[in-house]
Amino acid sequence: MKNIFTILTLGVMMLLTSCKDESTSVNYSNDKSDIQAHNLINPREAYDLLLKEPNKYIPVQVSKEKIFANGHIKNSQNIWRPDYGSSNNHPYGGLIPSQEKLEILLNRLGFDKGKTLLLYDAKANVDALRFAWVLSLYGINDYRIISGGLKFWKESNLPLDDQIVEFKHQSSFKLDKEFDQSIIANFDEVYAAINDENTILIDTREDYEYLGEPFIFKDSILSYKLGAFDRGSIPTSIHLNWSQLVDLNGDHRIKSEKDLRFDLETKGITSDKDIILYCHSGSRTSHTFYVLKEILGFKKVKNYDGSWIEWSYLAKKDSTVPIQKLCTENKFIQMKDSLSKKLNTNE
Repeated sequence: MKNIFTILTLGVMMLLTSCKDESTSVNYSNDKSDIQAHNLINPREAYDLLLKEPNKYIPVQVSKEKIFANGHIKNSQNIWRPDYGSSNNHPYGGLIPSQEKLEILLNRLGFDKGKTLLLYDAKANVDALRFAWVLSLYGINDYRIISGGLKFWKESNLPLDDQIVEFKHQSSFKLDKEFDQSIIANFDEVYAAINDENTILIDTREDYEYLGEPFIFKDSILSYKLGAFDRGSIPTSIHLNWSQLVDLNGDHRIKSEKDLRFDLETKGITSDKDIILYCHSGSRTSHTFYVLKEILGFKKVKNYDGSWIEWSYLAKKDSTVPIQKLCTENKFIQMKDSLSKKLNTNE
């Protein structure tokens, strides 16, 4: 009888505990439309602003010219990575621009105090957010990101244009001397993070890049992407493909908060740790940076601007710079042979 009473008591306690946990748990939205940030704007809102205040808002598409020519938001100006990348003669490229180069670009766009850039691209805003991250580095926060970029604009049944707006020197804007070091990581910080339990390194590249596997590119078999100096990844880094946080096969919007937090928790990525992101050249990381910091409120997030291009270059020069190769040499050779047969068969 005593045993039965004990079992019943434990059962009631477990039920109460379960109910308490459910009542105190956070119910995150599974609707992408609920995703918010102070500088995120939906296409319809952006369209209305451009109609009401065309002299205040400057639409900018970040893409290659060919993509831009196929259709863009009316009165948009087009920029691409060389416009906001480094002009220095580094052996590794893709780094941030100088203050002078960014000022020249902003003046060509007609940007000035009191104006706001409306940024978007044709690939889920991965490139638009790289430019936004560069702006933030230099203290420019007068920009909005059009949710879903060009894809969601089209799906919102909003008009496109094919007229090209030529660049003009329309302003004389000057940047302040401030530079936000809190959102950029350098090589030394990344190197120290390898053995730091309080820091999480996140690799946002594709699977084959992270694993160090060969792949086919333009009918050639490559061991690593152009610009890099070796295959592999930074030791102890967690792999989180940037596109895992966005509906890349759908409307290109950022996933719902419920999905985002589930994906991060599955990887063991938590907001109590310092976060350092890297990819090939610091572009894809900018999208993940935005999701973590602006959407989910992570406080300690940095982008390793040099990313794999810089790391692999320095590793070639210095044997103490470690590289993790999850794809072994034997497996790598087997995969190259398999890819070679595939190419020959296609011929």
